[in-house]
This record gives sequence, structure tokens and C-alpha cells, in this order.
Amino acid sequence: MHRIAGVGLLAGIAFTVGCATTPYRAKVPSTSDMACVADFTDVVRVPLRPLDAKTTEKLAYVEFADVAQCYRNADASIPLALYAIEGVSPPAEIAVSVLLSTGGTFATAVDVLDAEFRSLQRHGFDAFVRRGDEYSMTIFLNPSAPAPAYLMLTPDAAQVGKQDVAIGSMTSSAVMSAGGGMFVYNTGSETRAVREFLAGGRIKVTVKPQANAGFGDR
Repeated sequence: MHRIAGVGLLAGIAFTVGCATTPYRAKVPSTSDMACVADFTDVVRVPLRPLDAKTTEKLAYVEFADVAQCYRNADASIPLALYAIEGVSPPAEIAVSVLLSTGGTFATAVDVLDAEFRSLQRHGFDAFVRRGDEYSMTIFLNPSAPAPAYLMLTPDAAQVGKQDVAIGSMTSSAVMSAGGGMFVYNTGSETRAVREFLAGGRIKVTVKPQANAGFGDR
């Protein structure tokens, strides 16, 4: 059983998993330690280009903190990753994946922007679907819609601080003898895995042409 409980890019860069004595902990970017800009045109873009299937399959997750920059608006300073969509025209699809980890999972919001940095689509982290050890979503780009130019990832303030809670069970068996016969004695216990939603963690973003795409997400 699975439930969500509230509590309180440089493609191809490989990440390093810590040893047993140093458990992985997601890196959360701090805007106080970053040089902030007040204009989107000053934000360095991460190229987002279509890759062949073999390269895409081997693409590694990266830390959001390693590709994030600080953007300062009238209200606050926020960390963001800005991808420039290059070499592909609609219809196409963009896949965004977040690695589920006991060391922290990135609760991200996703915006598709036009060339003037206006939002064409926005998806909160609640639009992501858990599949195995990741949360993911696919955004479809349709030729009948305004042309997309950028993809922006930011922490989803509404989801940061919540948790992924997975409940399972564990059974152990023992063979025992009684009255000249043998029987199997089973004992069971409930398991509970909790993973925090943070403003940082491991992400992967890919783009590819799509023959039959509908504008939206799945």
C-alpha cells in the first residue's frame, strides 16, 4: 500500500553514491550561497536536446543543486534549473523523473516557457506519478500550441516538507515439531519506509520527438 502523508543539467553527469558509513543525503541549494539574477535572460541555460535511444537509456540522474541557479523576483529568491529546448520541434515529449530516496526526494514543479519566458504549462509535484523507485511525468508538446522554448524546474513549496510513506509486510517462517509431526510456524510484521520531499534531490530530464502527442501530461 502506498500513500502520501503531509508532515509539517548537465546531461550525462554521473552521481556518486556514498559508502555505507556516509548515507546519501540530497543536496538542497541555498540561495543565500548563490549569486542571484533578476532577469531570466541572465540565467544560464542547460541545453535539452534529443538523444538516441541508447544514450537516453544510460543517462544518469543529476543533483538539482548542481544545475540550479538563483533567480530573484519581487517577492523572493528561488533556485531554478532552466533548460533550453533545442533541436526538436512539436510534436514532442519531455520526460521528467525524480529519484525516490530515503536520503531525500526532490519535490519539483515544472513550467514549460515560451521564448519570452511566459508559462505555457505548469505542473506541480502532485501531477507526478510514482513508478517503482522514481516519480515521473511526461509533458507533451503539440504543434497547434504556442512554441515552447524552455523547461524550468523549481521546488514545489506546497509539497516540500511532506513525505512518501510506503507500507509493506515481512513474513518469516520456522519449521517446528510437535506430537510426532512437523508444522510451519509463520510470523509477520509491518514494514514502513518514509522518504522526505525536499527542495533538492536527483533529477533526470529528456526530450524526444513524438509522432502522436496531445498537449498536456500523462
